[in-house]
Amino acid sequence: MKNLKKLLAALLALAMMLALCACGGSSKTDENTVVIGYIGDLSNADAYVGVPPQQFLQDYFEELNAKGGYLGKQVKFVAYDMQPDNAVDGLNACKRLIDNDHAIAILGPSSSSAAIPMAEYCDQTHVPFIATSATNELVTVAEDGTLHPYAFRVSFIDSYQGTAAAIYAVKQGITKVAMIETNGNPYSQNICNFFTESFGKLGGSVVERIAIQDKDVDFRAQLTNFASMDIDAIFMPSGTYVQPAYVVQQAKELGLNLKFVFTDGVYDDTLLELCGDALDGSILTVGVYGENEEYKAFAEQFTAKHPEYGANIFVYLCYDALKLLEYGIETSQSLDSEKIRDAIEGAADVDLFTDHHFSVDPATHNPLNKMVEIVGFKNGEFYLVDEFYPNMD
Repeated sequence: MKNLKKLLAALLALAMMLALCACGGSSKTDENTVVIGYIGDLSNADAYVGVPPQQFLQDYFEELNAKGGYLGKQVKFVAYDMQPDNAVDGLNACKRLIDNDHAIAILGPSSSSAAIPMAEYCDQTHVPFIATSATNELVTVAEDGTLHPYAFRVSFIDSYQGTAAAIYAVKQGITKVAMIETNGNPYSQNICNFFTESFGKLGGSVVERIAIQDKDVDFRAQLTNFASMDIDAIFMPSGTYVQPAYVVQQAKELGLNLKFVFTDGVYDDTLLELCGDALDGSILTVGVYGENEEYKAFAEQFTAKHPEYGANIFVYLCYDALKLLEYGIETSQSLDSEKIRDAIEGAADVDLFTDHHFSVDPATHNPLNKMVEIVGFKNGEFYLVDEFYPNMD
C-alpha cells in the first residue's frame, strides 16, 4: 500500500510538472485577463505541502472565471515549483511570475527559505505576495528591522510558536527537554531558539540540544542517549513529517518510552499512517486544527475530487491567503498591485477561511494575536487538546 501511494504521488507530481510546463510558459495576457501566481513544493517528498493548494487554486479560479472573474477580468492562474532548492528555485519562480507572466500578486510560498529572498524582489517590483506557512520573522521584516512592504503572511511567526510551545509545555509539567533541530533550516533553528529562551525564563531546562542534517535517516544512537537522560520530552520542530516519522518509528523499535513535542510543520495524516499509536501521548502546536467540523464539508468535497492527497492544513492556509488577497481586491476595487497591497496592510477583523477575525499588524505584516491550537495523538489519530492565546494568558 505504501509503495502504491508513493507511485501515485510520483505520477501525480510528473503530471503536475507537465501541466505547469504547458500553462506556465506563456507570458501573453490581454486586457481582459489578470494573472495570479502560486509558488509551492510541487515535486519530491514535500509535494504534500504544495500540490493540494495548487489543486485547490486551480479549481477555485476555474469556478471564479465561470462567474466573471475579478472585477470583470478572467484570472489566468500560473503555478511554479520551488523544488529542489526552495531559496534558489523559489526566487526564480517569483522572478518568472513577475517579469514574464506579469502577475499582480503571488500566493505562497509555504517555506521561509523561499519567502525571504522573494521579499526583496517583490519590494523592488511592487508586487505583493502572501506566504502561507512561512514562519520566519525575516519574511516580512529584514534583519535591520525594516519592513518588507510587499510581504505578508497568514500564519503565526517562529517566535510566536516557539514561545507558545514553551508556555504550554511548562503548564503541562514539562520542565526538562532534549531538543532536535535541523541544521541549516531557519524554521527549525529559529523555533528552537525562541523555545529555549522562553522555556528558560519559565524555569525550564534544555538538557541536550543536537543538530541533524535534513537528509539524515538513522537516529537510534541519539535516541538511546536521550533515553538515558532525565528528561520529560523531546522537542523537535521540523518543516515536514519525514524525519520526525523516522525518529518516532526508531524510538518504538528500540522500546523507548519517549514523549515528543512537535510544531505545525509535521502536521499531516501521513505521519499518523507511518507511526500509528507510537505517537500516543505526544503533542504539537498548530495554527489550524485540520479536523475542525467547520472544514468538514469543504474537506470531503476536495478529497473526493483529489483523493491522491486530500485536503490538509496547507490547503486551508492557502484558502486564507486567497481570501486575504480577495479582501485587498474588493476593498481597493482595483487590480493594481500597489493598491491591493495598501488595502491588505490595513486589513482588520477580516473573515478568512480558518480565522474569522484576522487582522494584519501594519508594522510587521504579521497576524495579530492568533490562537494556538494544541493537537494530541491517541490511538493513531489526531485530537484537539487545547486552544489558547499566548499573549493573553
